[in-house]
Amino acid sequence: MRKLNRYIISEILGPLGLGFLVYTFILLIRFLFQSAEMIIRRGLPAPIVGRLLLLTLPNIVVLTLPMSLLFGILIAVGRLSSDSELIAMRSSGISLLTLYKPILMLSAFFTLLNTGLMVYALPWGNHALQELRLEVATQSVSQQVQPRVFYEEWEGKVVYVFETPQGEKRWKGVFLAESLPTGQSNQITTADWGEVRVDPTGEKIVLRLYNAIRHKVDLSAPDRYEVSRHKRLDLILDDQFTSGQKAKMEVSKGIRELTIQELRDLREDPTASFEQRNLAEVEIHKKFSIPMACMVFGLFALPLGINNRRGGKASGFALSIGVIVVYYLLLNNGEEAARFGKLPGWLAMWSPNILLAICGVFLLMRRNRDKSLLLSRVDRWIREDVWGGMLRLKGLRQGWRQELRKEQQRRREVKAAARPVRARPRSDLVLLLPRLRLAFPNLLDRYVVRMFSLVFFLVVLSGVSLFIIFDLSETVDEILKNKVPNALVLAYYKYLSLQMFYEIAPIVVLVTTLMTFSLLSRKNEIMACKALGVSLYRLALPALAFALAVTLFCTYLQSEVLPASNEKVAQLKDRIRGNTTVRTYRRADRQWLFGQGRYIYNYLHYDPQQQALQRLQVFDFDADHRLTRRLLTETAQYIGDAWVFSKGWSRSFSGVEVTSYKRIDVPKIVRYPETPSYFDSEIRPPEQMRYGELKDYIEELKESGQAVPELQVQLYNKVAFPVVSFIMALVGLPFAFRLGRQGALYGIGFSVVLGMIFLGIFAFFTKLGEAGALPPAVAVWSPGAVFALLGIYLFLGVRT
Repeated sequence: MRKLNRYIISEILGPLGLGFLVYTFILLIRFLFQSAEMIIRRGLPAPIVGRLLLLTLPNIVVLTLPMSLLFGILIAVGRLSSDSELIAMRSSGISLLTLYKPILMLSAFFTLLNTGLMVYALPWGNHALQELRLEVATQSVSQQVQPRVFYEEWEGKVVYVFETPQGEKRWKGVFLAESLPTGQSNQITTADWGEVRVDPTGEKIVLRLYNAIRHKVDLSAPDRYEVSRHKRLDLILDDQFTSGQKAKMEVSKGIRELTIQELRDLREDPTASFEQRNLAEVEIHKKFSIPMACMVFGLFALPLGINNRRGGKASGFALSIGVIVVYYLLLNNGEEAARFGKLPGWLAMWSPNILLAICGVFLLMRRNRDKSLLLSRVDRWIREDVWGGMLRLKGLRQGWRQELRKEQQRRREVKAAARPVRARPRSDLVLLLPRLRLAFPNLLDRYVVRMFSLVFFLVVLSGVSLFIIFDLSETVDEILKNKVPNALVLAYYKYLSLQMFYEIAPIVVLVTTLMTFSLLSRKNEIMACKALGVSLYRLALPALAFALAVTLFCTYLQSEVLPASNEKVAQLKDRIRGNTTVRTYRRADRQWLFGQGRYIYNYLHYDPQQQALQRLQVFDFDADHRLTRRLLTETAQYIGDAWVFSKGWSRSFSGVEVTSYKRIDVPKIVRYPETPSYFDSEIRPPEQMRYGELKDYIEELKESGQAVPELQVQLYNKVAFPVVSFIMALVGLPFAFRLGRQGALYGIGFSVVLGMIFLGIFAFFTKLGEAGALPPAVAVWSPGAVFALLGIYLFLGVRT
């Protein structure tokens, strides 16, 4: 029996390791996706990202170990069942109960391992992870605020620091304002000195200003203006990453950082709240109930896996996911019930194990007696009533189909009888080929996806490399001229490569589709599939699924990652070009710029054709960084060599005293050193805005009476452009099968030409939309819709 035990354990370990890698990788990727924006905006170095991943591993592994064990047992037992090895064991007198010895031995080992992780590694990992997250989200704030750079990570605020004296942590000369100056109570604050402080819990970020002067004004009624002085002013600010992090840190999260003894002390602490004491008891039982799930899954998986005869890894994966979902739903619902005292903590945490264990024993007893897994009455009801009804319905459908086929055959015979009879050579050789019934995904699908993914990544690597080389050849002179460090250049192309991938994804999918099926044709694999009865439509399904995955990934990039990475690209590009203009990069409707030594500009929108600024504010500072003048105008247009302001006001200050106030009711000429070229941004602001931000900005511009067809095109393009990758797969498939054995290089050339045609049409329609000749939605979606219909039409014409 020892040899049999080793054999069964070896059969389980392979899929167990595979499942562990897959489950852990999926959860790690999920963590990276959730943290992508914070990593990019904070500019976290690779060691910090590595520490985040390492510290989150205990929290992931304690969940993936039971899942992997269940997956491994289901796959192993299913393989033994499908290969009739279980039948051979039963015929040799080996009971199914005998198989439990190696399974329970392995389950006991993972139970002890998971218990150690839950009791020792998990509290340490959670505590260290929270400390690192708070350090990244809060303690780095003071390092993020740099002199002569607009800082926008505080919700609704923008801060500008004039200088930081050497050897001091305080800032000299601070300007704080609302990011989007609107509302009836608009205010700005200036201060001689300032510093940022974070409380030990990381819950509050306090901006402490010394000798601060606060200005309040109603923009709709500028006559009402308030100025106040504060010797020391503390402002509590909301950092977008800190507030998001604190929102995730619920009470239960803090509980999971405690050891067993600390949980016991909390449970017995009379000063703690009722909810905290309940959670402490829940967490104590959870540290042992989740590891015990390994034993329960081992008991449950054997009879369940025997029923998994032909499912393979896909069915085992799906079945394990289903059991895991049921288990953790019961566990989470029990935790919520125990949290509010509706259930005892021990019952809430152990009831999922008890229920699954009872089900496992019941299923094993029925399986060991060669009975159905269900009770006789339930099984009879399913077989006779449900399944029988489905078969009767299927019989009716088959009868109708047979009658239809007979009628079609009769018509073909009539047509054949009307045609002259031709002598046909007789053949004595009859080749019978099996008809394959293919599920998705099967071995053929995985083979196509593997080849498709390999070609895809090679094409991506080639395309991004070409883009980088091309861009580097244009910027190398500026890099050498401004003595840009290598680290800055690498960071620039690291973030730019994300935008490059997003832009070339449609062409990459098209090239990959043509190359993949061209390679399959050259190896006669497509002909072999057709000979075995596999339709080309079915063969193209994995390629379409891969293209859909690329579309979803590009959608995620556009909505979550690219706004942050494009902001970094704009900042780094300004530094590479030696541009000393200090500006904000977050959104087009929150433009803050620092002028030549003493001015801070804020405007809503800049029209390069009219050379006009909408709702311009100018703040004038003296040599000591104190505000001396403030000006606001609804419209500022550059005419000749000066700005013409209309409908606004200006105020001059001496400390807290308003020395002058003037209304601008008629156009007035005002001279500033900054010309329109200073406001003409070289970046593309819509690319740095999420869909909702751009939509809100468009609505605001519409309310101000401005036509925004260009921005509307950009808005629809955020959704339409990722879909182009899937459309390119539809377009490429018919040509890929028609090219046949022409070769991969022929496919590349053809795909480039086809891609250029599509992009040319796409650009033409986009320009029509921006010019107002077409509705923006029609302009953006019509090229893709036309090409998709064309691809489907051509594909339906391919002989499959």
